[in-house]
Amino acid sequence: MKKFVLAAAFAVSTFALAGAASANVGAGLVGNTVTLTGPDGAVTKIYYPDESSIVVKGADGSESQGTWRVSDNTICTTVGEQPENCTAPIEEAPAVGSSGVIEGEQGNVEWSVSEGKAF
Repeated sequence: MKKFVLAAAFAVSTFALAGAASANVGAGLVGNTVTLTGPDGAVTKIYYPDESSIVVKGADGSESQGTWRVSDNTICTTVGEQPENCTAPIEEAPAVGSSGVIEGEQGNVEWSVSEGKAF
């Protein structure tokens, strides 16, 4: 699960690359959940209860605690004992109702943002 969590953290912050720059690319995540579906159908959910913590529910049902922060127009996350992972610049902040697909070397990851804690 740890490997997918890191991929999920990367995916969450790279899904919206078009549009105008946002003052805080993480503002739409606070209080909401990002659902990621990997190419194998595995679902990981990341809940952002506040401006610094995350709860990750892996495909196996386990939950991990972590932290996140915005640095300029990137989102940096740390989950468990994994090193911090910062993403490519984000130009359009994710918001409730947004969704899309991220193409990756190991297949596509579908993402969506839903209101509140979705697990």
